[in-house]
Amino acid sequence: MAEDSIRIAGGQGFYGDSPMAAIAIAQAMAADYIVHDALAELTLSILQKDKMRDPNLGYARDIEFMAKTLFPLAYKNGIRIVTNSGGLNPEIAAKKVAEILSAQGVSGVKIASISGDDVLTKLDEIQDRGNNLAHLDNGEPFSSVEYQPTHANVYIGAHSVIEALDQGADIILAGRVADPCLTLGILAHHFKWDLDGDLDKLASGIAIGHLLECGGQASGGNAYSEWPMDYKLSNLGYPIAEVSEDGSAVFSKLESQGGKMSRNTLREQLVYEIHDPANYLTPDVTVDLTEVKIENLEENKVGFSGVKGKPRPEKLKLTIGLMEGYLSEQFFFMSWPYAYKKAVKMVEAVKEIWTSLGLPLDRIEHNFIGLNGIHGAGIEIDESQVEDINEVGVRLCIKHKDAKIGKLAMQSIVCLGLNGPPGVISKPGWGKPSTAMLSLWPTLVDRELVQERVEIITS
Repeated sequence: MAEDSIRIAGGQGFYGDSPMAAIAIAQAMAADYIVHDALAELTLSILQKDKMRDPNLGYARDIEFMAKTLFPLAYKNGIRIVTNSGGLNPEIAAKKVAEILSAQGVSGVKIASISGDDVLTKLDEIQDRGNNLAHLDNGEPFSSVEYQPTHANVYIGAHSVIEALDQGADIILAGRVADPCLTLGILAHHFKWDLDGDLDKLASGIAIGHLLECGGQASGGNAYSEWPMDYKLSNLGYPIAEVSEDGSAVFSKLESQGGKMSRNTLREQLVYEIHDPANYLTPDVTVDLTEVKIENLEENKVGFSGVKGKPRPEKLKLTIGLMEGYLSEQFFFMSWPYAYKKAVKMVEAVKEIWTSLGLPLDRIEHNFIGLNGIHGAGIEIDESQVEDINEVGVRLCIKHKDAKIGKLAMQSIVCLGLNGPPGVISKPGWGKPSTAMLSLWPTLVDRELVQERVEIITS
């Protein structure tokens, strides 16, 4: 390791990801920092549902396991953890981790929470100041929304990560810090980069963070480019970036672990979720990836450089959750002979029953698994090609405003187990409780309306 470089590992790609790769990295002392990216728009809705049940929840629950395994090991080996697993309740998350560490006799750990991204209570104020919170896709003003907002979180940048690390934080549990900004915060802290300074360095930090943020996706997981993936997937080694002060990096993985680090795996991750490679928008800088240089240096070692930066966007992205009602769903399966025709007959009977009962259903959908289950019901099915299909699954899904309606609707069609086509096999759970449906409203907000806060407690 070069004296003027720093090693950052991507330890988690999503809430619920396996902690084993990060634990292996911590055991090998192969990084100075481990970054955990836990949040996505879907994750925020999942955490909000937790918080609706218990106001002391709303953080990524897997930090409780990590506080018993990874966090003590990392602290012992001098590795700092930076994550947005604080979700919708960073302060409570920090207290929970401190409590678990203290119960194990692990003391002296500085745990920082980063909050301020939550602007739910400011939505009226924001609109009163002239921002109509227009939907990014269709331009509709937020005032046109008929649903109740459940959460509202701004994508914030690296500033508070830098502040927390400057104050000596060993573990950071942030709210909705944008995924790659976790890594940029580490680099800016270590190299003393100014967030109003060298745009190319800031953009490099974002690009490196983007390559780390999905964990094993950069080191051989989920990789079309390396098909047929002739390496072990059961113990995938997650990416480690050794970053120099100029923003260049060398990516690798633990040789003891599976997976593969290659030019292909990095290229595939680099364009993941990037709409415009010349203008990748983040809170701290706009990133130009069109001149990036990625080269294989040796087996499982890849060089990365050439990122260019442009001024940051004027405004920040804001995602507002909306309570749209409830979803209920059920799966059933048909076997040969006439599997597809029996499935069609079953769906017809279901819809006739619901119509006859006059149930207040806002939306009814069905998909045939294996035929149009992923791409949607708009895909035409050639019946001649499915005449002799061995089996077909059907997913029924309904949307409704009253939670009780879903249970009633599903119970009303149980009779088709005997009254319907022959050979029906269903997934257990007919009439189970409905699931709250939280939709998302993406918009933009002025930066000055966001007041970030860093709080540090000690185990």
